[in-house]
Amino acid sequence: MSTTTTPSDTTTAGGEDLTRRTLAVVAYPDPVVEAAAGSIPTASDDALIWWTPSVGPTAMLMAHRFATYATEGPSSWSLADLAQTFGNSTGRVLHTLDRLERFGITVRRGDIVGIRLWLPPLTARQRAQLPEYLAYVYPH
Repeated sequence: MSTTTTPSDTTTAGGEDLTRRTLAVVAYPDPVVEAAAGSIPTASDDALIWWTPSVGPTAMLMAHRFATYATEGPSSWSLADLAQTFGNSTGRVLHTLDRLERFGITVRRGDIVGIRLWLPPLTARQRAQLPEYLAYVYPH
């Protein structure tokens, strides 16, 4: 299978080449979430297990990767590298970044992305959306 990109995936309406765009990813501390009972480290296997059904596989893998690097300090990621890393188009990467922000996993200010190093326990709604085998063993 071959992957091709279309001009809409790599350029903005204003003609900006998105493949050259770079994001700075930094840790986003949240003392309230970090201290909450049942919080989950974003860079953990538990985060992948419990949060993937809510935010989707690409978003959770991206959050996991960002948090893994952010624990050591800021990192830089080109949109092209992110697209290649997660097997998606640049447009899909931007959609995934928006999704992470909607779920409160990241905060963005321009090309700076703050990633939470800890995620809160799942809400009742998120727990209700878990497959039965996961809901049965959810620890919180």
